[in-house]
Amino acid sequence: MANRYFTCKTNKNPITYACGEEIIFHIFYRHEGVTVPAVKFKWQMEADFGFREEGVCDGKTGEFTLKATLDKPGFVYVIAQAIDEDGNPAPESDIFYGGAGVELDKIKSVTTEPEGYHEFWEICKKELHCLEPKLIQCNELPKDALHPNHDVYDVRIACVGGIPVSGILTIPRDGKKHPARVTCQGYGVKSAWHLFGDDTINLCINAHGIPNDMPQTYYDDLFKGRLAGYGFDEEQNRNPHTCYFKYMMIRAAQALRFMMTLPEWDGETLISRGGSQGAVQAMQGASMVDEVTYIDTWVPWLCDISSGDIGRICGFGNFSGNAMRFFDLSLRARYVTKKVVISAGLGDATTRASGITAMYHNLQGEKELSFTQCREHIYSSPEAESFRFEE
Repeated sequence: MANRYFTCKTNKNPITYACGEEIIFHIFYRHEGVTVPAVKFKWQMEADFGFREEGVCDGKTGEFTLKATLDKPGFVYVIAQAIDEDGNPAPESDIFYGGAGVELDKIKSVTTEPEGYHEFWEICKKELHCLEPKLIQCNELPKDALHPNHDVYDVRIACVGGIPVSGILTIPRDGKKHPARVTCQGYGVKSAWHLFGDDTINLCINAHGIPNDMPQTYYDDLFKGRLAGYGFDEEQNRNPHTCYFKYMMIRAAQALRFMMTLPEWDGETLISRGGSQGAVQAMQGASMVDEVTYIDTWVPWLCDISSGDIGRICGFGNFSGNAMRFFDLSLRARYVTKKVVISAGLGDATTRASGITAMYHNLQGEKELSFTQCREHIYSSPEAESFRFEE
């Protein structure tokens, strides 16, 4: 049986509030499209610039209402869950993650470029071109039962930095030329995914250049061992050249270069895409490959990481090392003229909506931004609703 879940209606489009305007959240506890009762609801609201409230309310009607205001441009975030009489989470029940935005057009980035920013990225681009994107390993995999008309390969591609690009490549077996798409993954240690498209060549790369399709225990052991806390070593992060993320970004660019060598590529459309950490790779990698035509991102990470200095809520990560600013997407966005599409969650505590909005404003080309109510970093409610930001 499917879990119970929440949906939310606000008194207006949730990303169109003005400073000082009352925000009303009507939150409903649902099961298979019907509002259902609970014993109690426990909730918490917090917002940029210090606002915070929490409480417990009766759940017999299956719905409740919360109100908030914000006197500066930013976001209010809401978390709620059904609980029993003892305060324990109700079984088979999802958590509510939602929010609302105030004067998004005035949310600007505050993170400043570190000294040597452009020199660093020029060096990265030069290093990228030190090795051609040649296959150093290519194992054909069994045909996928759901996609029998695709060839599937586990590939390793030569790259600087001592670690190869490692991914799963899928190619439609139709003799035609197609757009090419590279997908990068979020923070963690995992195999590259098997992604298919009838009209695209797909390469999904894992973040670390490690083997694909291994038992889960292999990835768990790496995450607890050699790759534990990767990217946040304070000593490494004193210098962007020793930061773990440097060669991760270069591998994303090398994957894009590799796709252009395939005879099945149409020679026109090259898509760089990814979510969370993968969005950082997608945008930074694309910045080193002029032929990229389109950047597709969701819940992008590392957006305006210094915004906590003015009271905004930042997302996941330790940003104390100077090197992290070199990878901030609000800085990269100032030099991106390619089309960028961004989707994000109003309830995301990992990649906060205010930082994503600030990054969006810095983009220089065609761009789209949408926020989804009842969406967290990974989870989305069955009745989640998206809203496109209109400037």
